[in-house]
Amino acid sequence: MRTHLTRPAVLAVSLVAAGTLLAAPGTAQASSASPSAAQESAREGGHGLKKFQERHGLPRTGTVDRDTAKALDRASDAELRRTFRTAADLGPEELANARTVIGVGKGAGIPEQGQVIALMTAMQESKFVNYLTPVDHDSLGIFQQRPSTGWGTPEQITDVPTSSKSFYGVADFGSNPGLIQIAGWETMPPGEVCQAVQVSAYPDRYAQWEQFARDLLAQEGPTVPPIP
Repeated sequence: MRTHLTRPAVLAVSLVAAGTLLAAPGTAQASSASPSAAQESAREGGHGLKKFQERHGLPRTGTVDRDTAKALDRASDAELRRTFRTAADLGPEELANARTVIGVGKGAGIPEQGQVIALMTAMQESKFVNYLTPVDHDSLGIFQQRPSTGWGTPEQITDVPTSSKSFYGVADFGSNPGLIQIAGWETMPPGEVCQAVQVSAYPDRYAQWEQFARDLLAQEGPTVPPIP
């Protein structure tokens, strides 16, 4: 399910594609080094998504449109784990959003463990789809933060760098605890830290994405520049 959180906010810009419920990545990503062949393959992206779309009778675009987003939201955890095994299984916009989460973590001095936790959370909540239209209650963005419970305006929540700062607890607004406000987060099981920030109705679902998040960070992290 989506997050049920509390935290006020102030900032940011949302990209709205006419008639759709998805936003483009919150910021352009520039690589600080030449990507490897594996990274180039991931940039093309959507390998797992194409298989998912085929199973659900959708066009095999490898990108997330309205119908694909709805199908992803209804899919079981088992199917989603089968669909998303590596970064190459994410669509290109979703991979760019994941890179933004990493970049914001780097810019804020968040250790790699914290970046893994943020990636796990966004993977469980949205598969890095930046939702501009709520799917559950009023949850929006890649972390499925809720305007009604204090995470900010829709524009703030759907700006990927801003929502990432909010999750990490380094935004210059808000009173909800983010990652670094969770006492002892560095030594807690990562899934428990996700839950401590998100306060989800399904606390045990984050842990299933730990290895995916670690692999994603290992592959993408070296070429992601810090985002201040």
